[in-house]
Amino acid sequence: MISSRSTHTLPRLVSTLFSRFYLGAVHPWRDRCRETAFRYLSQSQWWSTERLESERWQRLHRMLTHAHANVPLYRDRLTALGAEPGDIRTPSDFARLPILTKADIQEHAARLRATGGYKAHGTYTNHTGGSTGTPLSFRQDDAYRAWSMAELDRDFTMCGYRRGWRQAFLWGSDYDAKAHAGLGGRLRDMARNLHWVDTFDLTADTLRRAAAELAAFDPQLLVGYVSSVTLLAQVIREEGLRGPKPRAIQTSAETLTPTARRLIEDTFGARCFDRYGCREVGNLAHECDAHTGLHLLVENNYIEFVDDAGEPVAPGEVGHIVATNLRNRAMPLIRYAVGDLGVPSSARCSCGRGLPMMERVQGRVSDVIVTPAGRLLHGEFFTHLFYGASGVRQFQVEQRTLTELDVRMVADSDVAYETARARIGDLILRHGDTAFQLTFARVPHIPARRSGKYCFTLSHVPVTFRRNSSHALA
Repeated sequence: MISSRSTHTLPRLVSTLFSRFYLGAVHPWRDRCRETAFRYLSQSQWWSTERLESERWQRLHRMLTHAHANVPLYRDRLTALGAEPGDIRTPSDFARLPILTKADIQEHAARLRATGGYKAHGTYTNHTGGSTGTPLSFRQDDAYRAWSMAELDRDFTMCGYRRGWRQAFLWGSDYDAKAHAGLGGRLRDMARNLHWVDTFDLTADTLRRAAAELAAFDPQLLVGYVSSVTLLAQVIREEGLRGPKPRAIQTSAETLTPTARRLIEDTFGARCFDRYGCREVGNLAHECDAHTGLHLLVENNYIEFVDDAGEPVAPGEVGHIVATNLRNRAMPLIRYAVGDLGVPSSARCSCGRGLPMMERVQGRVSDVIVTPAGRLLHGEFFTHLFYGASGVRQFQVEQRTLTELDVRMVADSDVAYETARARIGDLILRHGDTAFQLTFARVPHIPARRSGKYCFTLSHVPVTFRRNSSHALA
């Protein structure tokens, strides 16, 4: 359902002037910590990689010291290693700490909450929407929120955004949409020169309506789920609709494939900037205007890439993304496996930023299809199979067991469906695994998951860590 906003009916000049007043006067007064953090991040991104690494290591040690003193689970984990925070001197030492999984958070939430060392009155409960089938609840504090929002501000500026510009969001999370509902939400959106389009459940009609709303609002920055922006671009191109012409587009929440990027940029006439993060630890990486990969946002998170055994992967290799947030003291997440796969890079970016790089986000672990022979098929394997499938608007591949795959398609006609079915089935068996048992279905609609995300691959066959990290430090 797309919620209507009346922001675009205001005279644009009045809206822009009001927004600049709000951002320039009221907002810093309310949230000085966020402003201070933003100024810091605006400068630190240009520091040398060596200085950034030194600062990050110091913050990591402070978080470990806090966790050892105040968080029962981490105190026990360090004790099991025969170690104290001062014994963690190198990344190899740190990597001996067990990886924190989503199951750990569900099972040990109480023992992950700090008993002291932070301002208890400034905490709140956050949630994941369960897009991986593992919904989580966790505590965060005001310091984390300030640094997280400041990071989002910096990410916008990496797209070329300037405060006061009109922003439009194509966003599918019902959790986030609550802040934009009702009179209060509309007034806040107006003050921030923002237009919110709720894309939780998209249809052709709602996409047409969204195109008209956004064309009238004329945002300078368009922010959205990859799937939401892609589907909007498809409708605009195929039906010759008038759409928005932003200066930049920021995509997030899902894997941005090269095909989706080309479609978005060609349709809207603007460069696409990819943002990667999660609700548990905030934003982790963002693309700059060099478009040669994503910068790791290391001031707020210590980020690792490890294989299935928990060992570091080399640059250019696919690894599980493991993050340690350096700001949230209420419920520290240390060596948390976020559930995504990524490819680290040793390259230095031509933009001049000292922030290290990753080549790309490969996809969610839950998006990886495990073949009966033990191969891992990333979601992009299937997007390539559907390239050129005329008349297929959406697809989804779901792995129910090791051998059973369900393939769903939203197709324009029976002919388009049957043609794609024959072609795709043959390709999956030839290039994936001949032992797969395929079930096909033509469906009128593929609904979003609870998070609002549209997962084109989904597996119920887990990829797990095999390593036991309980041995003592050498």
